[in-house]
Amino acid sequence: MMRFHVAIAAMAAAAALLPAVVFSQASPVRPRTLPGFTYTVHISSTPTTHGSATMPSSVAAVDFTGSAVVAGGRGRLDIVAGGAEGMFEKGDYLLFDSLDVVIVHPATREFVPVPRNFSSGSMDQMQAMGVKATVSDEKVVLDSLGAADTIAGVPTRRYRMTVAFNMAMDGGLVQQRIGTESVTDYWVAVIPGMPSNPLLRVNGLAGGGVAGMFRVLTARVDSAAARMGQAIALKTRATTHMLLGPGATMETQQASDVSALKRGPVDESLLMLPAGYKISAASEMTSDAAEKWRRPPTD
Repeated sequence: MMRFHVAIAAMAAAAALLPAVVFSQASPVRPRTLPGFTYTVHISSTPTTHGSATMPSSVAAVDFTGSAVVAGGRGRLDIVAGGAEGMFEKGDYLLFDSLDVVIVHPATREFVPVPRNFSSGSMDQMQAMGVKATVSDEKVVLDSLGAADTIAGVPTRRYRMTVAFNMAMDGGLVQQRIGTESVTDYWVAVIPGMPSNPLLRVNGLAGGGVAGMFRVLTARVDSAAARMGQAIALKTRATTHMLLGPGATMETQQASDVSALKRGPVDESLLMLPAGYKISAASEMTSDAAEKWRRPPTD
């Protein structure tokens, strides 16, 4: 449910005004490198409606390929093909750690922090408008399907997580009941030294910042996902069905695939916001929310 709304502009070198002798004597500044990983990932999400259902304006297809580097507890994903409408496109990139994501737009020298509690914030806005929402019949089941394929050169184990719940929304004259069931297959591996991140996480909820009506469901999902250990999802396949009303359903197919996984040095500067980049005027967050991205990683 979460949507992302996310290369680098060259800066003039005033140092050219200095005498040539300075350059011959000065030691070149070399960027610090960290041990890490590189990989390619393809992510897609395709929603379709059936019966009398209409596609919500906030839902759109997502299909992109990114080139990623991870090190020091952080990562960067450069979009090399495709994108997510209204969020990011080829030439943009994402900075992320275990919880947060920042969308960076080099063309405009802007960035957009993605709120951790994006979904909960949307529900809070609805409740502020007088819409009462409740969640019931939560179901979370994790099944181990045993050893699975070797992906990107790494043996994996396969798990299947089923998450279901009903949500009732009452706005006085307008009432709606929504039933949701999501079944996700994960091909996971424990890779020493590779940090977890929101793009390859092994549960389908945002975690860490979800509150309010989804707090209990999130805790149950996190508890089930913990059985997979400190795993990275190298491949996922998910199908989500939403019953929006009599004869009205929406189905979403989601997939992610990691390839070309390699160990190697990562330039620390790639994991930071470039100097001079400003928070987008469209963002509802303050620049303080992304201040850590101006500093080097500490892990």
